[in-house]
Amino acid sequence: MQQWIKAVGTGKHGSRHLTYDEAVAAAHAIARGESTDAQTAAFLMAMRMKGEAVEELMGFIDVFRKYSLPYRSFSHSLNCAGPYDGRRYFPVTIPVSLLLASVGFPQVLHGSESLPPKLGTSLKELLEGLGVQVELEAKEWEDIFVTLGIGFIWTDLICPPFGRVRHVREQIGLRTFFNTVEKVINPIHSLNVIIGVNHRTAMERLIQLLPKSGFETAYIVQGIEGSEDLPIFQTSAIRKVTSWGDEASTIDPATFGFSGSPVEKMTKQEQLRTVLRIIEGDDSPDIGNEREHVVFNAGLRLYWFDKVESYEEGFQLARSLLQRKEAKKLLEKWRTMSTCSEFPARIRVN
Repeated sequence: MQQWIKAVGTGKHGSRHLTYDEAVAAAHAIARGESTDAQTAAFLMAMRMKGEAVEELMGFIDVFRKYSLPYRSFSHSLNCAGPYDGRRYFPVTIPVSLLLASVGFPQVLHGSESLPPKLGTSLKELLEGLGVQVELEAKEWEDIFVTLGIGFIWTDLICPPFGRVRHVREQIGLRTFFNTVEKVINPIHSLNVIIGVNHRTAMERLIQLLPKSGFETAYIVQGIEGSEDLPIFQTSAIRKVTSWGDEASTIDPATFGFSGSPVEKMTKQEQLRTVLRIIEGDDSPDIGNEREHVVFNAGLRLYWFDKVESYEEGFQLARSLLQRKEAKKLLEKWRTMSTCSEFPARIRVN
């Protein structure tokens, strides 16, 4: 690893971007455990200081895919790529994904245990809190996904190199380019993705990266705390990226009659309670703001990925599905299937 650390970490005037082949070599060294913890940490920090090039990211994405468990392709699914350092606010994407899956639009959520610097509540923790078993063999996962159209991929489990270097990332305490690699590794080869970013610099990099990663239709959004969840209380920046180019736009919730207030911070238990209340059809005013966020984001995704003819139709369908408790019904099936005693013993992350 020393040669790659030297290449990217020599300083302002001496550092350079790695070629794709060099990035592949560095990725293999980390993935195989040939890089020491100190070398891995030095490399990650040097890359953070230098700034990552698209070819460097692609080298790591391609290599880490090779070290991942073999999943079948589900190209028609939507990959929902949110923050890997967790959430401190209502996790809009969980009820939204349940709603979309309930009408036949397969949804893939993914993540791991929360990472610094935010150390919020991870989707993994939340789904486990909702009674979903996420520690599954690939075949188990596929059986559930084929039946229900929804699944959660635990990144540290399906790609052992991430599990191996987790403690290094925790000790660094800062975001690194591994966060991006995790978001787009896409082991089931989804052609559609919605991905959240914190700032426009990350958005510009992803515009080049996502088509190279195999996605045909991608929406990059500056959502709540860098998530894929758009707020209803302000206008949001959006980039649609396809194989033919990209298009920048904004979306104003007020145009469609939505208004609300900034979402408030929630503990893990508060997040879980609010998710359950909403999918159970609770129309109490005290969760009206969160419920409207679900309707708005579900409607957007239904329209963006051509499942309805207009935004208005998407919002109307989302409200109807909530009233009929379709998300709750699907969650109950997910719990039952994922904890079924027929499945063999789960594998463990080392």
